[in-house]
Parts: sequence; C-alpha cells; structure tokens
Amino acid sequence: MSLSSGAPEQLHGAQAALNTIGKPVEQIAWPLLNGVDDNVESVAPLTALKEQTGLQGDEIERLLLWHASRIALPQVPSLPVVPSVLRRLEQDLGQLHSLSGSLEARSYAFNRAAKIATLRRFPAGPMEWEISGIPRSFILQARFPANLRLLSFVTFKLKGWAPCFFMHVAPNPRNRALSIPKEVLRTYYRMAESLKLQPGILGILGHAWFHDPAAVRDSPQLETLNEPFLKEGGLITLLAPAPPASGVLEGNVQRREDYLAGKIQYRYGLAVWPRAAAIRWADTHPELES
Repeated sequence: MSLSSGAPEQLHGAQAALNTIGKPVEQIAWPLLNGVDDNVESVAPLTALKEQTGLQGDEIERLLLWHASRIALPQVPSLPVVPSVLRRLEQDLGQLHSLSGSLEARSYAFNRAAKIATLRRFPAGPMEWEISGIPRSFILQARFPANLRLLSFVTFKLKGWAPCFFMHVAPNPRNRALSIPKEVLRTYYRMAESLKLQPGILGILGHAWFHDPAAVRDSPQLETLNEPFLKEGGLITLLAPAPPASGVLEGNVQRREDYLAGKIQYRYGLAVWPRAAAIRWADTHPELES
C-alpha cells in the first residue's frame, strides 16, 4: 500500500516499516486486532511484528487501528444495536488511532481500542459493553448460600452462562457521567433496547467493586449503577475482594486514601440482569430515548 493511501501523515513511518518487511497493513490489520482478547498472549503476533520492524512506541498499533477502523466503518449501519450506540461507535472509529496516552500492545487502552476497531466492543455512554458470559469460577468465589442463589438465578432466570452484554466503564471523559443518574439510566436503556435487536443475548452483566452494597453505602452516588439489578428483576452477588487494579482507587481521593490505609475493603459484585427484565424495564421508560 502506498503512503498516499490515506493514512495520517504521522503514521507513514510505521507503514513504510511494514512495507519494508513485506507485511501489507491492509491485509494484516483486521486479523491481528481481531485476535486481541483479555489473554496477554493474544498480542504475541503483534509484538513479534513490532520486533521485526524495529520500531519503538505505539506507531504500529495506531496504524493497525486506523486501517481496521476503515474496514469497520462501512459495516456499522448494519449492526444490531440502537442508533445512539451506532453514532458513538462511528465517532470512536474515527478517533481510535489518535487517542491520547499510550496504545502499546498489552495495555488496557490498546485492548479496548482493538475490540472497538473490530466491532467487538460498543460505547453506550459512561459504560460500554462487549459480548461475553459468566465464568463458572464466579460460583466458587461467592459465599454460601449466595453461590446457590446465583446458580439458581443463572439457570432459571438468565437461562444460561453466555452470551451476554458484559459491561465496562468507559474511559475519560465519558466515565465522568457515572455520577449523573440520568446518564447512567440512559446507558442501561441503550443496552436494553439493543437486546431487542439481538434475540440470542441472554442479558446484561456487570463485574465491579461499585456493585458492592458497602461501596454504595459509602458513596451514595453509586446507587443508580445498581438500581436495575436490585429493583428491576436482577441480582447482585458478592464475590472476591476487589484489588487496587479494579478501579477502586480512581475518581475519589478520599476513597483512595481510605483504601490504601486499610479502612475500607470492597468486594467485586456480579450484577446479572436477564433480558426479559431489562427489556420490560426499557419499555416503561421511553423518556430515556436519546
């Protein structure tokens, strides 16, 4: 591919390096990024490619993101999600290659960007989702009798372990809206409405420290994040203790200080919302339509 093919000028060096070693980026971008998942070894082919080029930094990653996004954009209108999510997805695809901060392989930011570029992660507001399921190891993390209650709920209400919309907190600046109740509810509404377009999806899942009732007690602004699971036909089950990497140290100076001082210790909460309950809730809240 020639350097005049449309890639941003700042990525021409990376493209020339791939051309030199006989790796046409338009052929390798999608399969390389589509293979990236939460397993750190999934980026091994990409890191090996970078070693061949001799380039440092994240220029190769950004070039791959740019090319994969160009492949993804024409597919967006046909995706089975609501228009408000499609608009956000189109916006993200146009900007992935120019995100601030590092996008080096093995980083969380790159993992997220690779999934968006290959249409496996969807922005819905202050929260995003990808299609995943409940690891069976979560049953072992829950204490008795909560583990039995969770197993029964998954079997008879959710009706399976997967596939589900598995939620993640969006990066800055979108995650700031987590403190705005209506924006949180609008995010849940977009997910629930998208469930209608994907009959095979069983429900909506969350796995986060802010699903611990103790966290809500200490930070009442988190209540809306748990509302659908507690009041609209869902279930929250406490699992293992949430480590610093869970995000508990972010966004609140006092919480960070208390955690590091050992004054608080939250647990992960697994939040499960079956599709029928989520859709029923959405049908009663048309005012949340963007």
